[in-house]
Amino acid sequence: MFGRFSLLTEPLPRKLTKQLILEHCRGSRDGKIVRINSASGCRDSCSRGWRLLYILCAFHRCSEVLKPFLVKYLLQASRSAGAQYQGIAKACEQNLKKTFQFGGRIVSPNNMELTAMMAGRSSKRQLFLFPGGIERHVKLKTCSVALEVIEELCYEMGLHRLEAMEEYAVFLVTNRGDT
Repeated sequence: MFGRFSLLTEPLPRKLTKQLILEHCRGSRDGKIVRINSASGCRDSCSRGWRLLYILCAFHRCSEVLKPFLVKYLLQASRSAGAQYQGIAKACEQNLKKTFQFGGRIVSPNNMELTAMMAGRSSKRQLFLFPGGIERHVKLKTCSVALEVIEELCYEMGLHRLEAMEEYAVFLVTNRGDT
């Protein structure tokens, strides 16, 4: 199925794109947007399609039937030397893997995050506060999970044993100062 499509010049195959997105779209408005985007051979539309797939892979599990085909396509797209969308294909693959491993994101992206993702920005530096007023920044991606943050902060502190890492947790401090 995927061998017919050139990874260098073609966007996601239209049938695959529609099947992926329509599987997750609830309203007719979303379906119409997908059909408009997937019908265009325009480079900008292709980029937006890959970004939309990036978001969907972060938030929704695809069906078990579609999963092997999607994984195969993403692996092929991310490992083809010089492929135009190689980087975002790899990011989609990683998002999909984490979604199946951890269940996907629970909270939908706010307008600012969604706008940033559609513009191609998928990470931000988040401030983490330690006792004693120590501050550290960690680069968070769309599918970052608390375990990864804890591991990164522990490695930075020189803690490499799993037992030591299990002693740490992350608390969220909101604007009101609640945890």
